[in-house]
Amino acid sequence: MDGIAYLIGVDGGGSKTLVRLATPEGRVLQEASGTASALRNGAAKAWQVIGQTIERVFVQAALARPDDAALAVGIGIAGENVAQWSADFRAMAPAFGALEIVNDGVATLLGAHGGAPGAIVAVGTGTIGLALDTDGSRRIVDGWGFPSGDDGSGAWMGLRALHHAQLALDGRAARGPLAEAVLALCRTELPATTANEERATLLDWLAQADQAAFARAARPVVMHAAQDAAARDILQAAAAEIG
Repeated sequence: MDGIAYLIGVDGGGSKTLVRLATPEGRVLQEASGTASALRNGAAKAWQVIGQTIERVFVQAALARPDDAALAVGIGIAGENVAQWSADFRAMAPAFGALEIVNDGVATLLGAHGGAPGAIVAVGTGTIGLALDTDGSRRIVDGWGFPSGDDGSGAWMGLRALHHAQLALDGRAARGPLAEAVLALCRTELPATTANEERATLLDWLAQADQAAFARAARPVVMHAAQDAAARDILQAAAAEIG
């Protein structure tokens, strides 16, 4: 590609953004990470995070960042399959030398099989199953988005973990390691000035929680599945959905 100095790959997810820097020949030079850039949070926010993470990858590689026109950028981003979000995102794109934008699940499918026919189930903040057939057609399962879809995902598990903590505080479920861990997580993520009363802690956390926050609440599920029946049930249900 004439005039292209570097290749940039972007994985824009609901919990984090990953950027890979490579030479035009494909030799990887550096990787960097940033915060979530899923289009659910708006196109402007997505481009802000992606731009900052691209800057970071050049700093970490100890290289001067060239003009946008010298960069060929490929982006796989969560929410690209929603028409309006995708249109907004594309309309705000910088003038890169080359730009390709697809859904993050499609990018995973292409990367996993090198563009050849195959299938993947991608499980992270969200969940999607994709298959590329020999005739070039694609099949999609789930990827509907949180909270109505993305079954078995991190956000899906976190939502159920918060519901269990609510039941435990009400006395409608056993108060075991999972409930305690969820409460601890909520306290950690709230300002120090927030009231310490447990019900208020959960309500305050829920009032500001987004998909990425619920995905973080999946960590206690995995951590305590061996000794907490509620955590084990959520993890097993997630596995069944993924299966």
